[in-house]
Amino acid sequence: MVPFHPRPPWLTGRLQTLRALRWPLPASLPEGHRLWLPLPDGDALAAMLHLPPGPGPDRPLAVLLPGLAGGEDDPCLREAARALLRRRFPVLRLNLRGSAASLARSTSHGHLGRPEDLAAALAALPPALTRDGLLLAGWSFGAALMLLLLGRQAAMPGLPRILGAAAISPVLQPDLSHAAIDAHPAFGRALLAAYRREVLAVPASDLPPDLRQAALDARSLQEFEARVTAPRFGYPSYAVFCEVNRPAAALPRIRVPTLLLIASDDPFIPAASMAGTVWADCPAILPLRTAGGGHCGFYDRRAEALSIRAMAALFRGLAEGAAEAPAAAALDAAA
Repeated sequence: MVPFHPRPPWLTGRLQTLRALRWPLPASLPEGHRLWLPLPDGDALAAMLHLPPGPGPDRPLAVLLPGLAGGEDDPCLREAARALLRRRFPVLRLNLRGSAASLARSTSHGHLGRPEDLAAALAALPPALTRDGLLLAGWSFGAALMLLLLGRQAAMPGLPRILGAAAISPVLQPDLSHAAIDAHPAFGRALLAAYRREVLAVPASDLPPDLRQAALDARSLQEFEARVTAPRFGYPSYAVFCEVNRPAAALPRIRVPTLLLIASDDPFIPAASMAGTVWADCPAILPLRTAGGGHCGFYDRRAEALSIRAMAALFRGLAEGAAEAPAAAALDAAA
């Protein structure tokens, strides 16, 4: 267990979560460049590219992935982008299918069964951006999607070279996380409302009236996935949807250095999410569990959040070819 000393006033896991996901004062960023990354079915994902100013060392492109019903302007993504730009990394904030930024070119919504969306978007990046490799960082749902991609990377030809990844508060066991979110009276309702709004905003021909009504009637995230997402995308049941797309099962197949950061007081990721994983069978994974930090928060008494320092240390070690153990750099940053 990594010690954690929360930054006042964010003293509890719930307050840390609120700060990470809903902070009204976004971190300032330099002007970016809008990219549209095409998907095989004709949809496209919106992304915002930032390049560090002036000359400097060549660095791999850092691709940042948001959580469920989130996007490029999530506070935790903007803070991470600012920190990485300060360290001379080019940064791409990627929006998922159906999100507000991608809505204009979406005909469906994103879900855990779509790591191929991420693979297609990365493969569509201009070679000038990927020549030094990619570093991936995801938060919550975005981290889960990233882990599934890394676990299935061998079956996805055409991907640029991925050097490593950081999964911040990843959903490892979807059914356990859905139950935890639904049990929270405030966060559960807010996330369900945002997700429902995102799904129903997409003009889609594959959302017939009965599924649209089910989306309106759902009273929990678990019910929404069971009555809308699973049947919409051909899963015979909610249980099958969760089992086929369980990020924890992908961990042993990941072959690039990957930081896994989870707080013990995360209201969305129960402690049981990490149970049952044999870490000796996951040699590429560096699991770190902190004594606090909430969901995607990790705001301690340093200027940058613990999650950002750990991610940046890992990324810098990988970028500089630290052969001795890039994961150790993340451990040092988190201590």
